[in-house]
Amino acid sequence: MGAAPADLLHRSVNTWGLVYDAARMLRRLADRHGDPFVLPTLDESYVVTGDPRHVAAIFSADPDVMDPPSGVVEPLLGDETVVLARGARHRRKRKLLAPPLHGARMKAYGDVIAEAARGAFRGVAPGEAFEVLPRTQRLSLDVIVRAIFGLTDPGAIERFQSSVSEVIDRFPAWLMFSPWLHRPMGGVGPWDRYQRSTRRLLDQLREEIARARSASEGRDDILALLLSARDEDGAPLPEPELLDELRTLVIAGHETTATTLGWALYRLHQNPTVLGRLRDELGPLGRTPEPSALSALPYLGAVCDETLRLQPIVPIMARRVARDWTLDGHVIAAGTMICPAVMLTHFDPRLYPSPSEFRPERFLSWRPSPGEFYPYGGGARRCLGAAMAGYELKVALGSVLAAYRFDGVPGPAIASVMNGVTTRPARPIRLVACTSTPG
Repeated sequence: MGAAPADLLHRSVNTWGLVYDAARMLRRLADRHGDPFVLPTLDESYVVTGDPRHVAAIFSADPDVMDPPSGVVEPLLGDETVVLARGARHRRKRKLLAPPLHGARMKAYGDVIAEAARGAFRGVAPGEAFEVLPRTQRLSLDVIVRAIFGLTDPGAIERFQSSVSEVIDRFPAWLMFSPWLHRPMGGVGPWDRYQRSTRRLLDQLREEIARARSASEGRDDILALLLSARDEDGAPLPEPELLDELRTLVIAGHETTATTLGWALYRLHQNPTVLGRLRDELGPLGRTPEPSALSALPYLGAVCDETLRLQPIVPIMARRVARDWTLDGHVIAAGTMICPAVMLTHFDPRLYPSPSEFRPERFLSWRPSPGEFYPYGGGARRCLGAAMAGYELKVALGSVLAAYRFDGVPGPAIASVMNGVTTRPARPIRLVACTSTPG
């Protein structure tokens, strides 16, 4: 009994460290305990590894051995989402949901992405300092609601912006790691506030589903494709599943692309040599380059990859072991959460010399294996929207830099902190506009 307060303090310190400086805390624990190591938190204990061999073993394991971390993200994405599906049901849902997010269908959104990118920074006067993240969030959500729902009305887009931002803001990391707070408190507690924001978003999604079902033929947005999709038995997605898949697409897609784009602009304007080289690559394409040309630029792709290496949106990728499983001689008991730690692997100096430096050129001459670079996860549970996210990031970043010129704002380095299940800058990223709206 006497050890309980000490254990609670230990778990609290670890949870605080994971939320506010995951990279430093994970490296400190790996140095002290070796790899893999156990990370006790207020939620539960995790087995953590950053060793590329271990990561590859986890990603290549039998998918039926590696279950999703349902307790962590279920309140945010819903229990019917593909992210939390298991076994045959998971495979069926991925097959059903994949087509709208890959190949030619994905590239059809190129012009939407490019226009949204230019529009997000339109109206900033030369010499004006501005916050980057609100603009990249608006850009990302603009793309999402156009691609998923076919919406173009600014008022409708603004409603989604407000609802999605409220859901994300009301599910902070401290609430995610505190399951005992996931209960009503007379309508005034943090869980009550989060539930109200979730209901508001779900109501909007139901409205869009009803609108899509009543519309005449001719729609080619993602929602229309999902409504027409059928599984092997000819059955469509039931509405509860459809709601949670849409919720996942909107929340995950909005936060990840917006934050990564903000980090890319920050890193570039802290590194003038890298920015100059990228501008030299963009220069021949003019101020409004074609999305297909942007997606083929090697240095632009390397800049995006290096940003994702330094600022992974999810610091650890959690899996729950469904049955006893052996990792490098260690028996991982059924029910244990095992977590490839992106923050460890991506900062391993054996893989990435001078790992804290922003060096996109490292991705030009070397292609890391799936166990060495995994910003979107890996294996059978790799992010379903990874291809779309990567394409959007390249087209959006290239479109913004081709159209505008910015200066960085001097100040101390900006750290990343957890915000719910993802990370974001600990303080605002600010730039100064050098040019006005492109003609």
